[in-house]
Amino acid sequence: MDRPRHLAATLLAVSLTVLAAAACSGGAEQPILNQFFAASRLRDNTSLQNFSTVSFDPQTQGTVSSFSITGVTPEEHKALNVKTLAKALDDARAQDAEYTKRKEQYFSANQEAISKALKAEREKSKLKGKDADVQAAWTRLREEGSRVSRRVADARNKLASESSIVELSFSDQRTPPDYKKYDGEIVSKDVTLSANVKLPNGQTTQKTLLVTMQRAVLKADKDIAGRWIITGVKDTAAPAGTKTS
Repeated sequence: MDRPRHLAATLLAVSLTVLAAAACSGGAEQPILNQFFAASRLRDNTSLQNFSTVSFDPQTQGTVSSFSITGVTPEEHKALNVKTLAKALDDARAQDAEYTKRKEQYFSANQEAISKALKAEREKSKLKGKDADVQAAWTRLREEGSRVSRRVADARNKLASESSIVELSFSDQRTPPDYKKYDGEIVSKDVTLSANVKLPNGQTTQKTLLVTMQRAVLKADKDIAGRWIITGVKDTAAPAGTKTS
C-alpha cells in the first residue's frame, strides 16, 4: 500500500474511533453513520462511494464531530421495477437487432439505388420510378432506426435509474445476486440526528440533521436483503429552497 493511501486509511480509522466514542448508543444505524461522517470529514470519496450516494461537504457544510440519534421513522416500502425494466431493455435490444438485420439486408439488395438516393439528397434533386421508391423506403428505415435507438436508450436509462440503489446495496457481497431476475422493493427510513457541527468558518453549532437510508430487498424463497446505504442528508433548519446533499 502506498503511503498516501495508508495515511488516509489511518486517518479514517482514527475518525471512526472518535465518532464512535462521542456518539451515543444507536443500534443498526450507528456504524454506517459513524463511517459516513468520518469519511466526509476526510473528503474520502473512495470510501463514501461504497456505501453512500451523497456526502457532508466540509467546505460548504462543515464537519460533524459528534452526534446522537434522536429518532428513526418507520420503514417505507416501494415496489422495485428492475425485473420489468430489464425485460423492457431486452425487448428493445431484440427489436434493435431485428431492425439492424433488416436494414442491412435492404442495403445489400439496393446498394446502387441507395447511393443515388443519398446523392440526390445532397444535391436536393428529385428521383423518379424505382429510384424514388428506394429513396422513400430508405428514408423510412432511417427514421425507424432513430425511433428504435431512442427506445433502447430510454429503456437503458430507466433501468440504470432504478438499479443504482440496488447495485450499491449489494456491492459489499462477494457474489452479488442477479437482481434483474427478481421482484423486490426499496426500503427507506429517515434518521434524525442531533449533531455538533464545526462550520467552515471555524464556529461550532448544534444542528438537527435528517439522514435518509435505503436498501434493496429481493423477493425469493427467502428474502435477499441488501445493506443499508445513505442516500440523503438534510439540515432541517435550512431555509426552503436551500440545496442539500
